[in-house]
Amino acid sequence: MKLPNPEGFIAFEINNNEFINAYRKLSMNNRINAVSNYLKICKILLLSGKSFSDYIKDILIFSQQPLIEKYIRDDCENDSIYDAVCYDLNQIISICSISSRDIKKYLSQSFNMDFSDLPEFEQGEFDYDAKYFIENCKNNGCGILAKYRAFSFNSNPPSAFDRSYLESHLRPIENPDSIKLSDLKHYEAQRKRIVDNTMFLINNKPASNALLYGDRGTGKSSTVKALLNRFPTLRMIQLDKNQISAIFDLYSELEKNPLHFIIFIDDLCFAEDEDNFTVLKQALEGSLASKPKNVLIYATTNRRHIIKETEANRADSYVHKSDAVDDNMSLSDRFGLFVTFTSPNKEQFVDIGLKIAYDRGIKTEEEEFKAGIERFALKRGGRSPRIAKQYVDFLESQASLGIKKS
Repeated sequence: MKLPNPEGFIAFEINNNEFINAYRKLSMNNRINAVSNYLKICKILLLSGKSFSDYIKDILIFSQQPLIEKYIRDDCENDSIYDAVCYDLNQIISICSISSRDIKKYLSQSFNMDFSDLPEFEQGEFDYDAKYFIENCKNNGCGILAKYRAFSFNSNPPSAFDRSYLESHLRPIENPDSIKLSDLKHYEAQRKRIVDNTMFLINNKPASNALLYGDRGTGKSSTVKALLNRFPTLRMIQLDKNQISAIFDLYSELEKNPLHFIIFIDDLCFAEDEDNFTVLKQALEGSLASKPKNVLIYATTNRRHIIKETEANRADSYVHKSDAVDDNMSLSDRFGLFVTFTSPNKEQFVDIGLKIAYDRGIKTEEEEFKAGIERFALKRGGRSPRIAKQYVDFLESQASLGIKKS
């Protein structure tokens, strides 16, 4: 017997995949190498807990699929691309039709030895067609964007000739913050504006870049992070302020993708004459290049003046101060959505803490809670939702260990 041996793939970039190559090497004339690669396949499958067919399906889903992405951008009208996807899948179907017993039988015949004592793996069934992978790419992306939803940006990735720009520069966040919008208390009007704007993006309607401004600890960053748990098809890329120069490269890559993206810049501020200030202004509005319709920039700041003045310039002329104000306004005006978060008053602060405690099932007397959270805020130097959460964290830990309240 012979093993099906794929000549190459065109729609799915898996020609250099470790698992696929191990399968190809089963047909080698060298017995030790052939058996070694069979055992490698068994080990990978046993560690994954998946069948042979399901593992290969995941390889396809998490591969780069530039032809499928082009097919989606062309409104699914390119028959040649569809045929290319079918060509790849026909090869995959033939591979998945082979069981571990078939492979052992092939090895026995090839090397005239008994290999019946080799371990086996579950074969599974591959019943996925071109439409399945096209629809999956449309809804969930492909490659690294299908496997993960949150990323940080790597400005200086190690060189790898076979990796795409996104694979090279996006560093997956395997365990993104699990915070939900329902975990955040008060500020309902502010959050609704952000959620509605993000919903416009997801539904391919005109949406605005957003600047969340306000006091420390009021939930600006948490609101943005919670969007990932509200919108499953959303992807988020966090840029540091010193990485803003990469925005136009990201734009050119992300606009090819059927998914929707938020580029998140936390704690935004600039020194005077900083190059990234100009880059961000152009990225928001002002460049000859159009902004991708599937990408928004969400930024947070707790600074009234995003541009930090030096001591010398602070004492400078009226003209300089006027220019500084104009620069600040020229940036913030480019955010179509400006949302303000201010520190809560005493009553709101206590209510935020009580609602968080209630969500966690912490039983407490209201008057005792009020007194305790106020003492806590006094020690911390102010009231904010963050400090209210920290107090509830303290109460929860205290109760779980049976420590008496002080």
